Amino acid sequence: MTEDKKTEPHPEGAAKLVSADKVKPVEPEVDSSLVNRGAPGQAGAAPAEKAESTGPDLSKLPKDEQGNPRDFTVPEAKALKEAVIDCLRTIYDPEIPVNVYELGLIYNVGVGMKGDVHVKMTLTSPACPVAGTLPGEVEHKIKQIQYVTSAKVELVWSPQWTKDMMSEAAKLELNVF
Repeated sequence: MTEDKKTEPHPEGAAKLVSADKVKPVEPEVDSSLVNRGAPGQAGAAPAEKAESTGPDLSKLPKDEQGNPRDFTVPEAKALKEAVIDCLRTIYDPEIPVNVYELGLIYNVGVGMKGDVHVKMTLTSPACPVAGTLPGEVEHKIKQIQYVTSAKVELVWSPQWTKDMMSEAAKLELNVF
């Protein structure tokens, strides 16, 4: 029979085994003045509601013959990826009249067999005024697509965006050659 043991200092410098029920867990102290603080110059955030599970919503997956959620087939995953790209074509940078996909801001769209979507995107510059909101908007819109069980947008800065990454249509729209 094994029993959980913890060590405590022994007077001679050696460790002495004690049973786990004698060891009290230490609760970390949290400075309440730091909880729910906003950025400097902003009011503090309202206390957050209990966080909902952020795991994938497997109920959105296609169903098998018994009505149970099942993994995508390869053609279904490809179709979902196309649906995500179509969605990205509806999201515009507020300062540029071209969608984020044609602007070349989307570096990768990955779709898993369980409907999980991972998008790597960048912005035209790290100082972009929508840096704090555009990735969240993209993620929110992707989550609304049928069969998407979860979505994550990763903002990356490498490689750095250049005008060469724009599609031909975007270059024509903006008169950039």
